[in-house]
Amino acid sequence: MSKISPNHYQQGSIEVWDFIVDQQLGYLEGNIVKYISRAGKKDNESRLDDLLKAQAYIHKAVSTELTNVILPNTRPNGSSDSFPNSNVPTDCYDEYNSPYDAAMFDR
Repeated sequence: MSKISPNHYQQGSIEVWDFIVDQQLGYLEGNIVKYISRAGKKDNESRLDDLLKAQAYIHKAVSTELTNVILPNTRPNGSSDSFPNSNVPTDCYDEYNSPYDAAMFDR
């Protein structure tokens, strides 16, 4: 095991980062794959911890996509978690707020 290529990313025939690069996934999607693939395999991290981390990234990806669909060309992709005007329906957006604090993510 090494810091660069730890065992919890060595579960199959292809390393997680090789899959992410091969599929040309972005940051959010890449982290979703990372946390799903290592769920329950990292020391001192439960399966639930990693699934919640993946969920947080899914929520951010969905909220960013909703923002880009509802308010296209109003701000950089993913730059805000809130809608700038009250005419935008937020009921679908609010369900994608994440219960997991981004500061808790490990790299």
